[in-house]
Amino acid sequence: MGTIRPWTVALAVLAAAAFALADDWPQWRGPTRDGVAAGVKLPDRLPAEVKPLWQIEVGEGHASPVVSGGKVVVFSRDDDEGEEILRCFDIQKVSEVWRAKAEVAYQPQAVAKAHGKGPFATPAIAGGKVFTSGVTGLLTCCELATGKVLWKKDFVGELKKPYPTWGAASSPLVEGNLCILGVGTRTEGGLAGFDVGTGNRAWFMNQDGAAYSSPIAADIEGRRQVVTLLDSGAVGVDARTGKLLWKSPFRVQYEQNVGTPIASGDLVVVSGWGQGTVGLRIAAAGDNVTAGQAWKNEEEGMYLSSPVRSGDLLYGLSSKQGGTLVCLSLKDGKTAWSSPGKLGDYVSIVRAGDRLLILTTKGELLLVAADPAAYKELGRTHVTDRPVWSHLAIADGKFLVKDETHLTCFELGP
Repeated sequence: MGTIRPWTVALAVLAAAAFALADDWPQWRGPTRDGVAAGVKLPDRLPAEVKPLWQIEVGEGHASPVVSGGKVVVFSRDDDEGEEILRCFDIQKVSEVWRAKAEVAYQPQAVAKAHGKGPFATPAIAGGKVFTSGVTGLLTCCELATGKVLWKKDFVGELKKPYPTWGAASSPLVEGNLCILGVGTRTEGGLAGFDVGTGNRAWFMNQDGAAYSSPIAADIEGRRQVVTLLDSGAVGVDARTGKLLWKSPFRVQYEQNVGTPIASGDLVVVSGWGQGTVGLRIAAAGDNVTAGQAWKNEEEGMYLSSPVRSGDLLYGLSSKQGGTLVCLSLKDGKTAWSSPGKLGDYVSIVRAGDRLLILTTKGELLLVAADPAAYKELGRTHVTDRPVWSHLAIADGKFLVKDETHLTCFELGP
């Protein structure tokens, strides 16, 4: 176990923050999988310094921390031992509750070495269970209370290669009694649903190969759909059966469909490097479901980062100018404003009310107004000197940052 370093929190600096308690943060991008922290009140201004409550060295990887019932779960790699490790901590006592290990041999291709050996997919907590997908596609279900491994599912023997070129990165989605994620490669793979109790495969939609996007579930045109980006396009499938309902072509260079789609009513928004941002209008007539392009913004391609919605507006990181925060209209896709550039290659964005909390790869934390009129920065601070490629998490009045090797917990209020 890594060293735990408690600090005294500078409450006087943050006394006016009034940071309300949030719900759990049990999966990729939060409770509703869209980067929205409902019921959280962010401060009016971000102080110049935010001191950590505690910090733990947990190992490498881009998987984001998740929180449920006061338990923090983090998925990382100990490369010295060649293991992927799932750890559970008590968020208040800062003590390790349990850990589960799996030997995972993985050697990234030369072009991917800068991002290490994973894991890249964020765990999901549901029904007292934790679901993880390792860098080689190993799907595991553990008991949240004890860390006991309930079942494992690997695809060796089923698929010639169980993970895509850059390593498996599709974060599991628990929908009903199914754990759903992308598996396999662009030539032999797709979207699959597994029984949460047994790990048995319930369905496999393989009309398109796997990519790196994480699926969402949404009610669209009277149907519960799972929506994601696969290798060559956006798809919507029946959440219960996996039947393909619609597909719209969308492919970026170097097979890197990464971003998580956003659903709003009958509109699905996808984005990617060199392809801009596209709004797809989903329509249904009987059993026939179609996806037509409602609009396209050629200039604002969101490569690695996933946007968040606020009403009829979308906030995300455009790849232009070294990383620029942009505000787009969901009605026509037009750009309302752009921030100054050079924010970096990746940010995670959480919206709480009319505020955006933004964490960059450089370890900078920004507070920005979710304002359609103009870019309004409400403060920024530095939270780590190590690179950050995971998504921040908010729970119990705290926010958690997993950087290159450490997990750090901060508090934004008294």
